[in-house]
Parts: sequence; structure tokens; C-alpha cells
Amino acid sequence: MATKKQRRRRDKGLRHEYEYVYIDEEGNEVEVEQPPPSRKEKEHRTVVASNGRRPAGVRPVQPPNWRFMRKQALIFYFILFAAFSILSKGVSIYTSALIALGYTALMLPLMWMMQRTMYRSYLRRTGQLPPRQGRGSK
Repeated sequence: MATKKQRRRRDKGLRHEYEYVYIDEEGNEVEVEQPPPSRKEKEHRTVVASNGRRPAGVRPVQPPNWRFMRKQALIFYFILFAAFSILSKGVSIYTSALIALGYTALMLPLMWMMQRTMYRSYLRRTGQLPPRQGRGSK
């Protein structure tokens, strides 16, 4: 990846407009049709003028589902189990497993709410309406 200095130099070269001319047999300058823009020039046109950055694309977020939650909970459980096993001196492995299971059970609703919040935020940013669920909605 190019350094910031290298990117600035490259962008500076792309900012200037150049005229393409050639000299005919009589010594006169004749304008040439513009060559098709290069890939770098096309990329340069996407830069936003206000701050010089490209517009950030909105990354798609999947709606919350239990399959993903199970995977997330399993990973979380093993991380907690390893932490309690290593950090708790004199505690049996079974106790560490039970403590990790308890913390995982407490964290599951919070993880679900966080996933739901991220999905709803994504829907608001993209201009979509979240599906209405709950009491009294028909």
C-alpha cells in the first residue's frame, strides 16, 4: 500500500489537466482528441472535493438470527473458559466451565440486542424501513 506522501504526489499529478498536441509536418501544433481516461483518473473522479476522501460505502448487515448467535456464543464461551482456566489458580476445570457457561448465558440476550441494534441502524442509514413486529402491529 502506498504511503500518504506517495498518494499525495500521485493525486497531485492527477489534478492537473494536460493538453495533448502533436506537431504536423509544417510545424503547427494540432490538438489531439483526449485519450480515454485511465483507471487512476476514473478513481480520482470519485474523490469527494470537500475533504478529499472517498465516500464510505455502507457495509451490509445481516438481520439477527440464531444460527449466527450460536456460533458467536460458542466462540465467546471458549474464550471465557480459557481465561477462567488460566487466570483462576486452584479452581477446577469443571468450575471454570460452569462459570464460563453462566457468563455466556448472561451475555446471549445482550449479544442479540446488539445485533438487532446494528441491523436497525443499517436499515436507517440505507433508507429502508425495519419490519414491524411486536404487539398491535398489523
